[in-house]
Amino acid sequence: MVYSLSNSEAILLEGNYNIVCAVASFIGFYVIRIRNKTTKTFPLGQYIYESLYSLVKGILILGILTAALWENSMKIFNYLTKDEIHEINTAPIGGLVILSVALSFSLVLYFKKQNKKLGYRNSMLTTDTKGAKIDGFLSLFAGGSLLLMIYIGRTFPLVGFLQYIGDALVVLVFELVMIKEPIHIIRQNFVELAGGQLQSEKDRSDIEKMVKSIVPQGFDLDEIYISKTGSLILILLYIKGHDLQPDIINHYRSRLEKELRLVYSNAAVEILI
Repeated sequence: MVYSLSNSEAILLEGNYNIVCAVASFIGFYVIRIRNKTTKTFPLGQYIYESLYSLVKGILILGILTAALWENSMKIFNYLTKDEIHEINTAPIGGLVILSVALSFSLVLYFKKQNKKLGYRNSMLTTDTKGAKIDGFLSLFAGGSLLLMIYIGRTFPLVGFLQYIGDALVVLVFELVMIKEPIHIIRQNFVELAGGQLQSEKDRSDIEKMVKSIVPQGFDLDEIYISKTGSLILILLYIKGHDLQPDIINHYRSRLEKELRLVYSNAAVEILI
């Protein structure tokens, strides 16, 4: 509604972004409900849907930003080459900016608080935190900067062009600042879905130290493979040995899982000889 009243592309970008986040939130609630449930297909739990949720949301955010980049680049191009004028009605924008910024950064604090309880390892909460942060800055740039640019353009004739393309310039600046966030989200979750190594070097180092600190005598650790899918961390230990007793192996695996879950609540260990 505010877009139809203001005719601002920046407000349209914010509105499209908010729609994606709202729809994604309902899907996210469902994913959280089913992620711990084990099935024949997913014996360790359905954590893959966490990564899939984050990947799709990252792609949608990137798509919205890319479309806005093209649309506003063309607006500037048409103004410079065809003198096309794009008038903005600033009246309904101020209240929207205040409300959107307050709500967005309240969500950032809430998501961070919840993710802190999980050691900042939940990909869904990480994605939602970044999404809410983008939304907050988008509201600030799209609204506050837009109002400032139009005011300057109307007050000082030398930069009068700002009242016509200031809207597009705000979007382009925002794109330059925030485009890396959805790209990072997509890369991170693509690696998780592909079964790649855990990307956090700190977590990988901490887990390897924990694994090696309680290795029983007679175990020859050949390789440690650590992957992350959603909030599930899977540790595969490749062990060399000929006289390893099954009860010793199971005891070590149980003890290691217990130690790991003090820090990583959804950790699973598998030992391969």
